[in-house]
Amino acid sequence: MATNKNKNIDGDKLAVSSQNQPSVDNQFNKALISWHTPEFIRYPRTWLWFFIAGVIDLALLGYAYYSNSITMGLVFAVLPIVILLEQRKHPEMKEVIISPYGIKFGIRKFPYSEIKKFWILHHPPHVNELHILTNNRISPEITIHMMNVDPVLLRNFLITQISELEGKKEPLVETLVRVLKLA
Repeated sequence: MATNKNKNIDGDKLAVSSQNQPSVDNQFNKALISWHTPEFIRYPRTWLWFFIAGVIDLALLGYAYYSNSITMGLVFAVLPIVILLEQRKHPEMKEVIISPYGIKFGIRKFPYSEIKKFWILHHPPHVNELHILTNNRISPEITIHMMNVDPVLLRNFLITQISELEGKKEPLVETLVRVLKLA
């Protein structure tokens, strides 16, 4: 019976001591730099874009028929439906908070201890992004659009917390996606 009393007392002490310490959520909300950004950039597509994409898709469907490739035919038959459904999705606005504890992007929190490196791609007016490389194996690279945030101010703070990957350029695939308005 004495052990139960000790456990209760220790549990009470633990509860009291944890109330005195600020929670992790509060640490993430102490903004040094913050802004709102869309979760992804929607590139405007004209009717000409849809017409050209349709012609290319029909040509690929014809090639699939000619080469007797059922799988390829199915992929290019479903592709226009996927593109139209994806076009209807609008990006949500997310709050980005750079705090002394880490980076908060919407509801996702990245403590500096879980971020390996960062780099900033700043080539106005087309590219203005913060990239962070995390320890997460499923989605290790996170891209955050910086909108009107001063990249020098952001970089000067982040290099005090995590190492920078210098000389990183926009990958060719991302450039093609942006130029061809595929995303």
